[in-house]
Amino acid sequence: MAGLSIENARKSFGATEVLKGVSIDIADGEFTVIVGPSGCGKSTLLRAVAGLEELTSGRVVIGGRDVTDLAPSERGIAMVFQSYALYPHLTVYENMAFGLKIAKADKAAVDEAVRRAATTLSIETLLDRKPGALSGGQRQRVAIGRAIVRQPQIFLFDEPLSNLDADLRVRMRYEFAELHRKLGTTTLYVTHDQVEAMTLADRIVVLRDGRIEQVGTPRELYERPANIFVAQFLGTPRMNIAAATADGAGKAILPDGRNIVLPALTVPLADGTPLSIGIRPEDIAIGDAAVDLPFTIRFIERLGGLATLHLDGGNGDDLVTCQLRDDGSFDEGDAVAASFPANRLHLFDADGQALGKARE
Repeated sequence: MAGLSIENARKSFGATEVLKGVSIDIADGEFTVIVGPSGCGKSTLLRAVAGLEELTSGRVVIGGRDVTDLAPSERGIAMVFQSYALYPHLTVYENMAFGLKIAKADKAAVDEAVRRAATTLSIETLLDRKPGALSGGQRQRVAIGRAIVRQPQIFLFDEPLSNLDADLRVRMRYEFAELHRKLGTTTLYVTHDQVEAMTLADRIVVLRDGRIEQVGTPRELYERPANIFVAQFLGTPRMNIAAATADGAGKAILPDGRNIVLPALTVPLADGTPLSIGIRPEDIAIGDAAVDLPFTIRFIERLGGLATLHLDGGNGDDLVTCQLRDDGSFDEGDAVAASFPANRLHLFDADGQALGKARE
């Protein structure tokens, strides 16, 4: 195994710069997920690490060795693609053994490696089948097995679950986590799915428009997002954001004149300072305290034990989303009172950057 460093990576296609100085350090054995919207450059970055794309500038270092100018086969990596990339005319065994045979590995060593990987992935009964006779999940396991037998220093995964149905994606997330616990191989995993990122990663790299927005553990990014983009990209339903103005006395005034108590900040806000207030749907409380604000339920999404309420304050602003246990007591059209606990608020300046809260 080995650590991975990406140093000031830049990549342009003609006049379009796709990667704009990306630097990441991944520790030996770490599972790092790169997440971001379509077109942000995450797959280009992964392909550059694999050697399938040539960087315009910057370096890729694996295990302390500069591999920037090396061919993919010389980098000590194994990559699993979204499309599985299996040979349809070969059996599962032959697909998994292919890379080792090309490298002229000893026949007995090849057989041992393939059967050991197949046992790890619980596909030992499928070795004589061809890809066309397998389910999507089984094909994905074969693609992973083909990577495992090479005993790479780094695993690279490019949106490996995007072709699977929702239920199978959930099961495969668990299997990816279990596989990483067994093997401990340094892993760089790319996805646009924030649920995959939150459930699998030791650390998450949030990428937007070719630049890193924030790096941290799933909990760090969820609880202390660096800006509005990260705050709303991670979390389902996404964080509510409302424009407001500080009153200089520890409160914020909403556009309709209502006010919300703010948490203490490391640097107090002067009267009239514009800001944005964020709160996650699960942090909004429904009750009847004196500080609660009136809303009307416009729409309810019922998800078994949970209900997502879409609340209208009657001022023409976007609806506020609230998520809570569904006890059947709410109906569309009901008037409710909602509170926004100060200790659960996220505050952002006029540029969308997080404001530091006291004691954080």
